[in-house]
Amino acid sequence: MSKTTDRPLLVIVTGLSGAGKSTAIKALEDLSFYCIDNLPFDLVDAAVDNLLKSPWSPKRYAMGMDVRDRHFLAHFSQLKKRLEHKIQIDILFLTCAAEQLAERFSTTRRKHPLLDSGGELLAAIRREMSALQAVEQQADVCFDSSSWSPHFLARKIEERYAGGITGRQLHVTITSFGFKNGMLKPADTIFDVRFLRNPYFEPSLKEKTGLDPAVAAYVLADPLSRMFLDRLVDLHKFLFPEYYKEGKHYFRIGIGCTGGKHRSVAISERLAAALAAASLPHVAMSVSHRDIDVSV
Repeated sequence: MSKTTDRPLLVIVTGLSGAGKSTAIKALEDLSFYCIDNLPFDLVDAAVDNLLKSPWSPKRYAMGMDVRDRHFLAHFSQLKKRLEHKIQIDILFLTCAAEQLAERFSTTRRKHPLLDSGGELLAAIRREMSALQAVEQQADVCFDSSSWSPHFLARKIEERYAGGITGRQLHVTITSFGFKNGMLKPADTIFDVRFLRNPYFEPSLKEKTGLDPAVAAYVLADPLSRMFLDRLVDLHKFLFPEYYKEGKHYFRIGIGCTGGKHRSVAISERLAAALAAASLPHVAMSVSHRDIDVSV
């Protein structure tokens, strides 16, 4: 976003019912905003004052407001002027085509807040559009979600408000495990490395784990290990940016061998190191070993 002041920021999320306010609030929460939705209008001033005094203040807040509070339409302009003396304000207005909103309400079976008993849905939507025109004119940014998926709307929120902080990341965990101890759950992908030569049958390596340099060297000396790792690294360098764009926050890779102590551990460690070295944007890597301490 274009505003660069160091003052605390309050994003006021408003707009048409069904246009994506809940999605926007959740996206802002993921960006470490402190979010409040549907706070009674008369309490907004006091809430902002208390937030600004708080010692744990995150300096980034969001409030959801809509026509369900009758005072909102009548007094929003005055509220905005008062708050601008205390805090940086950015008004995010969400709109959508009336026909698309009608389809969304029909699909979710939720009642439109302006739908009178026995009234017609499209008429209620158009009344809300008319009532919110003055608020829309004061908005700093207006997003039309008519053709947007919830994921795409969340990405647009990130583009505007993630500046200056880490923002959303794809948290990738690579976990080794042993098939004999049960399948790894949950997992997004599972790779079986039981085709690699097994250090378990080497007397000097049997009691060690894949964290031991001698065991890792034994596993990685297998030419198949190198070929396998090269392909896994290339695969995930392609996949991670696509999963990030799709909106995923977490991705868990399982690497399994027989007991979860030797081959899967060594491959997991090397794969995590190779992917971390690739410095893929928005990817946070970690590695864990489910069965490394399980008795044989």
